[in-house]
Formats: sequence, C-alpha cells, structure tokens
Amino acid sequence: MRPLPSIIVVDTTVLISATLGRTAIVVARVQRLATLITTDRAVEEGRRRVELGLKAPDLLPLLDDIVDPLLVVSVAELEPLLPDAEIVLRDAVQSANGSPRDAHLLALAWCTGAEVWSADRDFAGTGVASWSTRNLLRAMGEAGA
Repeated sequence: MRPLPSIIVVDTTVLISATLGRTAIVVARVQRLATLITTDRAVEEGRRRVELGLKAPDLLPLLDDIVDPLLVVSVAELEPLLPDAEIVLRDAVQSANGSPRDAHLLALAWCTGAEVWSADRDFAGTGVASWSTRNLLRAMGEAGA
C-alpha cells in the first residue's frame, strides 16, 4: 500500500460522515499524521446538507468542531484553476456522474500537491490520488499509527 500523504484534501462526504459520528475518530487520527485541508465551499455544502438535507441543524456545532482544526481555503484563491479542474472532472472516465461540482477540491489538490479523501469516486481518473476511509485506516495501520 502507498504511504499516507502529508497533505489530504477532505471532501464534503467525509465532513458529513464525521458529523454523523461515523468517521470522527478517523479524522482525529489522520490529523495527527497529515495536514487536512478543504475549501470554504465544501464546508458550506456540508452545513447545507446537515441543516437542510438531513434536517439536523443541532449537528452544526459538531460539524464546526470537525472543521475547526482543518485548513480552510477560499475558493476565490483557486479561481484560475477551476475551469481546467471542471474539464478534467467532466472527462474523467471513472467519474460516477461526470459532474464538475467538486472542481474546487481538485484545484486545491493540484495547487497543494495533496491527495483527496472522499467517500465517492468523483476523483477517479483525474490524475490525483484519492483515498477511501478504509484505505486511509489501512495505510495508518501499516505505518504503525
């Protein structure tokens, strides 16, 4: 297995899963070994899904606690890379839906040299390594973490 990357872009799916208690412990463990980053758009999307989609506004403080130690980058800083990231996501053979909606996360990975942690396959075929929660756990186990 590949070694754990030093910088990991966290997708909204991971933020929501952690807020629901499914991966909060994993996020805390990974934070001890790698820098976790995301975008302000991913945070806002997570807040919207928790509050409106899950109808659980009482969980928003938990989401804030999970996001607090992450480095959150403004999508405005990534603006020059977004058109190319949208094209790459749209054309990725492995993408489940060809949607460019996560272009901001792909652009963040490009400009930081990071890999992506996601519960979906939107980043497959983009040229950026992506990690599932299970594979991150396996890599941490192999590293003795």
